[in-house]
Amino acid sequence: IVADMLSGAIACIGFTWIASPACTELEVVMMDWLGKMLDLPKEFLACSGGKGGGVIQGTASESTLVALLGAKAKKVQEVKAQHPEWDEHTIIGKLVGYCSDQAHSSVERAGLLGGVKLRSVPSENHRMRGDALEKAIQQDLADGLIPFYAVVTLGTTNSCAFDYLDECGPVGNKHKVWIHVDAAYAGSAFICPE
Repeated sequence: IVADMLSGAIACIGFTWIASPACTELEVVMMDWLGKMLDLPKEFLACSGGKGGGVIQGTASESTLVALLGAKAKKVQEVKAQHPEWDEHTIIGKLVGYCSDQAHSSVERAGLLGGVKLRSVPSENHRMRGDALEKAIQQDLADGLIPFYAVVTLGTTNSCAFDYLDECGPVGNKHKVWIHVDAAYAGSAFICPE
């Protein structure tokens, strides 16, 4: 609320730091407030001096799309370095992302807008397990595809189920897959100590 009041008082459009340094600096500070409230590791914070930090998006759907596009750009760059003979269209045609069969419809829309394949991973009791994600990734690797992105939902819209982030995260790290945590529905609960 305080950050929104301050943003309203500045009354600017903060496209970039150069367009509005005050707005951008406020966003950085506010994102660190949120990260600290959620008790995120310091590596996630801009004040850590590393690569941490974040930006505010207008909607959860926009956030999912922006994360997918960021993951796509990162993976295309990585694959181009490994295979300079491949053009961008070849690489993008091989990219595949993942989400639970319980994920919000905005995840599917992000895949459509991002122009990539998105695979639905079967859930167990409405929750995506790490072994199911691993199996899907292994199958796609065997088929010559390039896993690049996975959405792990904390609070699915239909049942408020929590995917197994503690299992899916290590699978993502193992395969260099960007893990996007969709906590739009229940993530704010992490602010509460209990």
